[in-house]
Amino acid sequence: MNSFLKLIRLPNLIIIALTQYVMRYFIIQPLLGINGIKLQLADLNFALLVLATVFMAAAGYIINDYFDTKADRLNKREVIVGRKITRRIALFLQQIIAAISILLAGYVSYKVGHWQFVLIFFMAGGLLWFYSTSYKYYFLLGSFLIALVVAAIPFIVVIYEIPPLNKVYADVLMKSKTNFNYLLYWVGAFSFFSFFSVLIAQFIRDLTSIKGDREIYRRSLPIVIGLKWSKVVIILLILFLSVSVFGVWYQFLNAPMDKITPWYFGGLIVLPLLFLAYQVYKFEEGDKLRLGLYLMRFAILTGISYAFVVNYIVNKL
Repeated sequence: MNSFLKLIRLPNLIIIALTQYVMRYFIIQPLLGINGIKLQLADLNFALLVLATVFMAAAGYIINDYFDTKADRLNKREVIVGRKITRRIALFLQQIIAAISILLAGYVSYKVGHWQFVLIFFMAGGLLWFYSTSYKYYFLLGSFLIALVVAAIPFIVVIYEIPPLNKVYADVLMKSKTNFNYLLYWVGAFSFFSFFSVLIAQFIRDLTSIKGDREIYRRSLPIVIGLKWSKVVIILLILFLSVSVFGVWYQFLNAPMDKITPWYFGGLIVLPLLFLAYQVYKFEEGDKLRLGLYLMRFAILTGISYAFVVNYIVNKL
């Protein structure tokens, strides 16, 4: 059981589930509450949607490890598939878990009146499969696809919430000539942050996987453009993300009564990112860069956790 939990990256799955719950109850719900509007997607259906997302992510982790055993051995990472879990069982588990994910997503899609939403999960499953088998070997393609899939995790919440809202509050929307697009903007900001954070994390992982990637002929960033220029690209992306965080605050969140956000962004997101940039600058081939990966994960978690600050500010208002 312990090997299986490692294979599906249980801590990451917990973060995915918490992210979706945080988006719904600490961003969407308080924003709707300003106008006296309530969530309309049933709690049970939302729980099934979260399970569908978690199951699809678990299937993605399994199939990636299934095809990545050689590189993991060369990069001295723990190898589970083929050693602790047979390849046949791993593939069987991946197919079952992916199928359950699609069935759950299909049910929730039907309940919100948009069965076609299940195609999101079909596409995610296909992307994760082809990423593991071929896409990750192409220059930049694999990293961008993984970042895109992760960015969709918070966005799925609002996509499934808006249709029932539109149905229940159709008359109100027509009279006031408004819509719920503002929810897309808010959650989209978190998706934007997730996309670039994961992209940076993918490139950092490439720095620590050069030996294995050479052996399997993967055209990762440092192999194609070299270690020096890869570090430059990563540092520029870190600086871009840091500037974007403060840009969002200055342009959209700079309210006189909000004294928390600038300190939160500066101390818990930007400062770790800048220290990460320094770690990347010092990196030499063969280093583990474990502290850098921890800093990136911390920045991602604090970025998502800003939803609690939003909830506090909205309730205060």
